[in-house]
Parts: sequence; C-alpha cells; structure tokens
Amino acid sequence: MLMEERLVRIKEHIDEHKSATIEHLADKLHVSKDTIRRDLIKLEQQNVIRRTHGGAIAANREALILNYEERSSKFTTIKEKIAQKAAMLIKDNTSVLFDSSTTVEAVIRKLSDQTLYAITNSLTHATLLAKYDKTQISILPGKLHKQQLFLYGAETIKKIEEYQVDYTILGVFAISKEGLFIHTEEEGLVKRQMIAQGQKVIALADHTKINTTGFFKICSLADIDLLVTDEPLESDFMQQLEQNDVDVIITAE
Repeated sequence: MLMEERLVRIKEHIDEHKSATIEHLADKLHVSKDTIRRDLIKLEQQNVIRRTHGGAIAANREALILNYEERSSKFTTIKEKIAQKAAMLIKDNTSVLFDSSTTVEAVIRKLSDQTLYAITNSLTHATLLAKYDKTQISILPGKLHKQQLFLYGAETIKKIEEYQVDYTILGVFAISKEGLFIHTEEEGLVKRQMIAQGQKVIALADHTKINTTGFFKICSLADIDLLVTDEPLESDFMQQLEQNDVDVIITAE
C-alpha cells in the first residue's frame, strides 16, 4: 500500500472513531508500528491529527456530545481506573460537591464506606449516595434536565454560592491549554460555580477529552488543582498544567 493511500485511510478512521491506537492502525493496515508512527507524524504536520501517547486523535476537534446513557457505557474500564485514583484523594469526614458527570458517578461508587457531606445537582448521583449510611446529601434546586436528570439555572448557582466545601469533583467534557470547556452554557455556569466553592478542585478526564474544545468556556487551567487522566500527556500541555500549578495523576503510570 502506498503511503498516500495509508494516510487517507488513517485520516478516515480517526475522523470516524475520533481516536485510534498505533497498534490498531498497524493491524488494520498490515504495516509495522514504526510505519504508522511515521504516518502519524506526517498527518500531525498537516494539522490533520494530534498524536497522543500510543496513538492519535482528530486535530482541533470539538469533544463528542453524548447523552448520559451513551457516556455511561463508554470507556468503563478507563473510568474505573480514574475513579479509583480520585476516590483515594478524598479524605473521610469532608464535604464534597459532585457534578453530574458519569465519571463522577464512578467515583461515588467507591466512597460507600466514607463519612461525607455530599452536595450534587444530579438526581442519579443523589439516588446512589442515598444508599450509603455514612453520607448526608443535599440536592441543589433548579430546573430539571429531563433527559440527563441534572438541575441547572440561576437558582442552582445561587444555592451553590452558599457552600464552602473541601472538594469539588467534576468530569471534564473538554480540556486544552485554553482551559475547560463544555457544550452548553447552562451546565457550564453550574460547573464554574462549583469550582469557585471548592477548596480543592479535582478534574477527571480520559484521553479523548484532552486537547479538545467546546462551545462554552468554564474556567482556566489555573482554576483547577488536580487533573486525573488515563494516559501520559503531551509535553506542551503538561508544561501548561505545571505553569498553572495543576498537579497531574496518570492512571497508566
């Protein structure tokens, strides 16, 4: 297969699936991993893709928008690893703001034995937390998103302002050197206020969320304290995080 044909097929695959590993592309195109690495370098130079640790993602793409059920069923093993690391950071007898993301739900499932005061805008998370004997729960008021079962709006934000919590735990829709992003303003404003009220802000993002963007900017990198992700980050992005005093935990290490 000629290089030009390989490059087209690699681009088509990444456009369709949003990401790909070197190993998968090598098997798919029946060439060596070194050949795929060279192809990815060329495509990155053309600003077609961005290379990641062990693979590539589409360049300058907006993060994929999925409903709660779709998000919940994707990358379950990766979410479990991220959740395990994040849960270990939360001390007993503390207060926590939980946003409505599916990765945060995975964290909650690992906190059943801890004494917590939990505040959330997610009916799904509140129902899960209600099963834990040692947890007190406050559900934020507001307008209900009927499909994803989270609460939002001016009333939600105003209530969040009343809390000063030990931790804010939020799932990341999209993150880059420009900051954290999401696809809707109403959810973004809730997350922004949650970040403002947390003594320690822990952001959770799998590799598909790195170097992506969205419609609404939630905050700058400097507004979070710690990022938990599953793969090593590109050196440029890692440097940006360090400059903004963001600690990084990588589950693959």
